[in-house]
Amino acid sequence: MGVVVAAGLALGACKAKEPEVRDPHLKRQLRVARSIAGQSISLRNGLEGFVEYTVKPAGSLEPPEQRILDTGEIDTYTEGERITVTFARLYSVVRQDLDSGKTYSFVRDDTGEVVIKEGWHGLKHPQDLAPFVSTPLAVAEKMLELAQVDEDDVVYDLGCGDGRIVILAAQKFGARGVGIDFNPKRIEESLQGALEAGVEDRTEFRLGDVLKADFSDATVVTVYLLTRSNERLRPLFEEQLRPGTLVATHNYRVPGWENKEIDRKTVELEPTNVHLIFLYRR
Repeated sequence: MGVVVAAGLALGACKAKEPEVRDPHLKRQLRVARSIAGQSISLRNGLEGFVEYTVKPAGSLEPPEQRILDTGEIDTYTEGERITVTFARLYSVVRQDLDSGKTYSFVRDDTGEVVIKEGWHGLKHPQDLAPFVSTPLAVAEKMLELAQVDEDDVVYDLGCGDGRIVILAAQKFGARGVGIDFNPKRIEESLQGALEAGVEDRTEFRLGDVLKADFSDATVVTVYLLTRSNERLRPLFEEQLRPGTLVATHNYRVPGWENKEIDRKTVELEPTNVHLIFLYRR
């Protein structure tokens, strides 16, 4: 979330030929992102207590690898399109094939049995913060305008999606932008979008969890996450952001920051498509 398509970027347009990437650092980031996107399988322990299991490529005759995950820990596998996971329950042994490009969790079903289900099933992983939904261009521009962004600003978009708000901040407002997202595919799109917009020298995209990120050098932070997610971010805002730093949120408030709200804006795109922007000062 927290993304917008900048005018003239045509980020989603088909290209006959991608622009050549000359910068070695950018090449490396793109290569890593592409090697992970759509191939990795992530498995999280959503249980209270550790879980033991074995894993091997599906259909392989090689011996399985023994693994142990503590509560909340995540294993990520990038080799092969499917893996077979085996784990023991009290009276049975379960074998399950997991597909690439998906995320899974050890959880308990309604009967209390340990099972593997698709998804994260909790609030401890960045994917739980919000689904990926694009911010309309008009809303994103108003967010940056409300924060009076200019060339002296460092704009962080937490949960940047495909990086459009960061690209817009650099392209239209002259700021330096940093986007953070847990999804390698979104980072790949962000890097490519910045390259096509010609702002790769003023933008940076980091693969990671915003709840563990360092954004202390920000002068403006943009967020399009759920209310409960903003509530989890609030302690990080208070710990990392310098006094005077502005935080612009789309549609959802920051609970506990009622006294820090300095402005708000309603953007009506259509009679039934109304968006709210909340502006806070740290």
